[in-house]
Amino acid sequence: MDFGVYLRSFLTDRTRPLYEQIDDLIEICHVIRDGGYASVAMPQHWFSHPTIWPHPYAILARLAPETGDMRMMTGILLLPLHNPVDIAEVSATLDHVTKGRFTLGLGLGYREAELDAAGITRKDRVPRMTEGIELMKKLWSGEEVDHEGRYWKVKGQMGFTPVQKPHPPIWIACQSEGAVRRAARIADACFLAPQIGFEDLKPLIAAYHDERAQQGLPRGTVALTRGVSFADSREQAIAQAKEAAESSYRTYSTWNMQEDTMVQIHISSDSDIAEWAVVGTLDECRERFQQVQDELGVDMVSMTLLNLPKGQQERTDYLQAFSENIVQKMN
Repeated sequence: MDFGVYLRSFLTDRTRPLYEQIDDLIEICHVIRDGGYASVAMPQHWFSHPTIWPHPYAILARLAPETGDMRMMTGILLLPLHNPVDIAEVSATLDHVTKGRFTLGLGLGYREAELDAAGITRKDRVPRMTEGIELMKKLWSGEEVDHEGRYWKVKGQMGFTPVQKPHPPIWIACQSEGAVRRAARIADACFLAPQIGFEDLKPLIAAYHDERAQQGLPRGTVALTRGVSFADSREQAIAQAKEAAESSYRTYSTWNMQEDTMVQIHISSDSDIAEWAVVGTLDECRERFQQVQDELGVDMVSMTLLNLPKGQQERTDYLQAFSENIVQKMN
């Protein structure tokens, strides 16, 4: 099982200029690269105040020369907010910048402020996602495109194609059976969200594999996003994770994330943090990840580091300890 790192956790200090934090992140990427981690990911949200969400393509492009052979991923870009012609062009560009290391992680989005800014409704999200991916695949082929769909009318041809053929891997964020089955049909991986409790993962993964089989497709990739907190004791790890997660509780409660079709979101102030996050000593965390790998067949975990220390040296030590005790022992 591969391990990836969610980079926004390193860009959250509102008391410092963002450019200083990006400079620190470059050094952190060297630590991640040398520690045997497989990937880094940057997410997207508009109107993120009071939190900080820099544009993922800009950050990934800046970090590309610093990341060795690691995969670089949008985790997650909200495709329905965008024109897919633009995303096809910028994704192909980043695939060249990274020399074929780019993974396009996509999601539907759910915040009304973002949907309003894009001039769409919740009902538009799935058909815009589906048509957008269809159109991007046509553009990435390098052939003349004559597309007339529900949302876009496009006639033209890209001047270059991605390094990866037929295109960069497409991973779709999922929180429901419908989403994992859609990912199985039109993408290369289902990327199960951090809000999903461990007990809900098995039926969703089974539905993904079932849909791939029904479509006559190869196995595909199963990936998770998980919160992680490790410390000298389980009690300390849980306490630190709860403290760090309070801002997430507040954010998700105001963003109205839960929908009827989703499995129950477990990130809330009254939930047991171990229901959705990996917490404990390093040995306990390794055992939990081993269980996830053995019982669920998960290929990759992208981690949000819940009790990430504040100082640069402390963050380096934290990432190296996780690498030595978990990443290197499980690979």
